[in-house]
Amino acid sequence: MARNVLACLIMEDHMLFTCTGRFQARDFDFLAEVMAKSGDGAAFLRYIEDRDELHAILDDRRVLGALLESPSLLDVSPWCYFYVLVRHSLLGGGLDDLALAEYLGAVLAERMNVHGGRGGIPAEMLYSVDFLQVLEQTTGDRRFELLVAGGNQFLLLTGVFREFVEHRSQRRGAPGVRFYENVARASFREAQEHPLAVRGGIKGVLGTLSEVLPETRRSLNRMADSLLFLAN
Repeated sequence: MARNVLACLIMEDHMLFTCTGRFQARDFDFLAEVMAKSGDGAAFLRYIEDRDELHAILDDRRVLGALLESPSLLDVSPWCYFYVLVRHSLLGGGLDDLALAEYLGAVLAERMNVHGGRGGIPAEMLYSVDFLQVLEQTTGDRRFELLVAGGNQFLLLTGVFREFVEHRSQRRGAPGVRFYENVARASFREAQEHPLAVRGGIKGVLGTLSEVLPETRRSLNRMADSLLFLAN
């Protein structure tokens, strides 16, 4: 893998350890408008004092519907957009875990803004074999960063770009979904035990991913299938 691509991967995922997605003013404007149209504008105002109330509003199917029907994605931040999509997809798969939705929303918001790959796939996701070779030669904190970056990469590759993985496996004999899924689970399982996982506040979500990765991947598959622009 090209070193500059690898460095970019690590930096992006390192940012997730220290500053998870944050809602922006335009996100609250969007939510206030949705709630006002439904007659629940007063309930929305409580988000200022009650985080649980905000998440309850974001879980409302009317918010998801309004987001999907919005004529412009500029109405909300990438973080808000992907959080809502991921959260509802996870709920549809029986995974009611806010931390998991927040983590995946942040990963998607970061990664789906990267361009340069084939067929809309971020360029760094095409270097899986090189990535594993580098991992074998890495120890310490850098190995932890690579484990998380690799786990995120393989989860998105199989979750959002499943058809690409299957096509490449059938036509070229490349690794399939199950291979990448197993590598991602092993990566998250090892990474959760590292001290940086505790300091970064992601030990719990990494452990969750190692346990429910197949279900999580299928939730992302459903999300990608319903939003064709992601996979095209």
